[in-house]
Amino acid sequence: MHNLAELSRLFASSGQAVLGTDGTRIVFSNPQANAKLGFDPVGREAVDVIPRELLECSAENFVCAAEIAGHQASISVARLEEIAVLFLDFPADKKAEMYMTRSIMSNLRNGMTGLKLSADRCCQYLAGGQLPDEKYTSVLYHYYYSLLRTLQQVDSADLLERGELPFSLASTDLVRLCSELTDTVSVLCSDRNVEIGFQTDESELYAVVDAARIEQLLLNLFSNSLLHTNPGGHVTLSLYRREGHIVLSVDDDGTGIPREKLPGIFKLPDDKRYPGDTSDGLGLGLYIAFGIAQLHNGVLLIESREGEGTHVHVMLPADEQEAPKFKTPETDYRIEGAGTALAGLADILPSTCYGPKFED
Repeated sequence: MHNLAELSRLFASSGQAVLGTDGTRIVFSNPQANAKLGFDPVGREAVDVIPRELLECSAENFVCAAEIAGHQASISVARLEEIAVLFLDFPADKKAEMYMTRSIMSNLRNGMTGLKLSADRCCQYLAGGQLPDEKYTSVLYHYYYSLLRTLQQVDSADLLERGELPFSLASTDLVRLCSELTDTVSVLCSDRNVEIGFQTDESELYAVVDAARIEQLLLNLFSNSLLHTNPGGHVTLSLYRREGHIVLSVDDDGTGIPREKLPGIFKLPDDKRYPGDTSDGLGLGLYIAFGIAQLHNGVLLIESREGEGTHVHVMLPADEQEAPKFKTPETDYRIEGAGTALAGLADILPSTCYGPKFED
């Protein structure tokens, strides 16, 4: 085992809060962690400070968004033999900056240009007394949904940052929600040659959630996974109960997240990070998923290895979320047909998936 005195000295001057645990007790804590928590946790039971879900994760390196001793935190975990070292970032300590990055501006410009060119082409058909070719109307709709997704992502991130994201709880059958959403994603993404599935042992599982926000969270996770999963790969949504929690898990065998990017994936993107890298789209999906999980008092944990795939687990506290149907009205979460999925997956779907015939 690493010398605990050496570890304590190593992180004593760090500007970031750092904790260490052997899985049973907190074995070291630097001054920054003590100051944030308001006490010295060394010697305390680990489960009194750190979520059990995090302690039970056996991955060598992972990131997590959870509550630490009553404080919401983004956590990066690294293992040093028997010791798990937790690097803590507390978003509430500093106001996040939501602004228009080059990636967002580029997406908006491309969308506007595409709309103009497609509209011009359709007008040429109409001027000649013909109906526009379907491929041009499909492109027109695709650009519309791409712009809609960009605006929705930016708006959601900004509202989360300001603590104003609309949030309405209702009793919802998560089995039905996950099953129908997976079917929609699978049909829309059939040309990608990626096997998309849903698995659960539950026939129904009611929980008090904001169904629209859970759907938004899952669409962001589906979009991320599909964007980085090659043809022939697999993306699976799972729903199950585990030790007082309801767990939503999206797993893929795609390209994975580079190790150096993991610590910053829950932060708002800016143009100073990873210059020139546009492979991650707008960079808002996981930030929004993090925020939605927090609104549900949940834990979001990500395990990823470059070249091997990514596993995202959203753990909701079942004792708070579950409720009999007669206590809380059930929500009709699919009020816009496939429109929500068409917008949520606009970055990965081809134009052939869009058009008036897909609006119902």
